[in-house]
Amino acid sequence: MRNKMLSLDNFTESVASVDEFKKILSAQTTDTEHKKMVKSLKNIINGELTAKQKQCIALYYGDMKKMSEIAKELGIGISSVSRHIKKAKQKVQKTMTYYYSIN
Repeated sequence: MRNKMLSLDNFTESVASVDEFKKILSAQTTDTEHKKMVKSLKNIINGELTAKQKQCIALYYGDMKKMSEIAKELGIGISSVSRHIKKAKQKVQKTMTYYYSIN
């Protein structure tokens, strides 16, 4: 994997279902709130995901590679890549829901 920063803008909609969180937040969501949400997402990714999950989402969403390409590059099966991506998305969604839910 290349040593390059993952651009969250390319996959936040898919990974964290940001659309849902935008609906939860008020219609007057400020730029500051958006930046806070992106910062939270980065913290979740760095603190909650395994190294393999980070690799898979970086290659899938950041480099826009197919799962078969990722599997070949990492030396794992396509189903493993799929599971890593799915588990990563679930962890991010669960944690973001916890922090941004309205009671």
